Amino acid sequence: MPTISLDELHNTYETILISRGMPLSSASRLAGGFVEMANEGVYSHGINRFPVFIGQVDKGQIQLNAVPKCVNSMGALEQWDCQYGPGVLNGLICADRAMELAREYGIGMVGMRNSNHWMRGGAYVLRMARQGFAGIAATNSIAVMPAWGGKDHRIGTNPLIMAIAGDPPVVVDCSMSQYSYGQLQNYVLADKELPVVGGYDNNGELTTDAKILWENKRILPMGFWKGSSMSIVLDMMLTAISGGNSVPAITEDQDGEFGVSQFLIAIDLSKTMEQSQYVAEMKRIRDYVLSSEPAETGEVSIAGSRIQTYIDKHTQAGGIEINDQIWQQITALMN
Repeated sequence: MPTISLDELHNTYETILISRGMPLSSASRLAGGFVEMANEGVYSHGINRFPVFIGQVDKGQIQLNAVPKCVNSMGALEQWDCQYGPGVLNGLICADRAMELAREYGIGMVGMRNSNHWMRGGAYVLRMARQGFAGIAATNSIAVMPAWGGKDHRIGTNPLIMAIAGDPPVVVDCSMSQYSYGQLQNYVLADKELPVVGGYDNNGELTTDAKILWENKRILPMGFWKGSSMSIVLDMMLTAISGGNSVPAITEDQDGEFGVSQFLIAIDLSKTMEQSQYVAEMKRIRDYVLSSEPAETGEVSIAGSRIQTYIDKHTQAGGIEINDQIWQQITALMN
């Protein structure tokens, strides 16, 4: 696999975006969003999904130069129409707005309609956490998962994402499927079995075979019936709060996954707890968890604690190792 420097990856993305009519400043910010995700270890969305993103741009499903705008303001809650613009830029803009509202009201929420896949949802709440906030986010999707007890696709993976300030910040990005399709693709590309069951094979038996699941798409809800229920209620909340498209609307009324509904919540922690107390309480929780006796399978870890490890790895290697097939797909977009 080739090792591609962060600068080369950024410049490649930027060139592809500019060639499709995006101004340099916007193309640079969007490319930077993709590269940051990859540098922090989320190759599935920072690299592997870029060709899919450009495919949607070329189909006219994503409007590269659309700018989200506020269409309804209700104090600490606003509704924004993202006008089918790039999900990464929508997420960055609306995350900043949610923090502005939180500085004023203590909590700020932006419901986003007519948005698009924002890749790693953790990027936006992590942005909040790095500025001293707690963040909560969610997005719906096209129907790509069977509801509990069903066989055909009726619900979305609909990730729920949370982060909170700390050293390092804690961030949890949970697809409502046991494995997101991005993570599933990582195992397919690496030709590896899943560490735990991820869905059903063609005979209806639970399996760890990533290739079978990539083909038949009978993925398993996270926590079985719990993940299925969470997916459904999140879709209801996203639709109601944003005034946008539901999973059935995205699936049945459109030719592809675009125009999704999302929300971002920021909570100003400087208004909820005195800083020294906050630091002490977060440290106590972290230390208490990490003092666990490790199980036979390995060490105890807290979500978000490995991000710097990926950044250091890429610095030492001079870039990121990218699957040959994926890199060929990306560079072909420059022609």
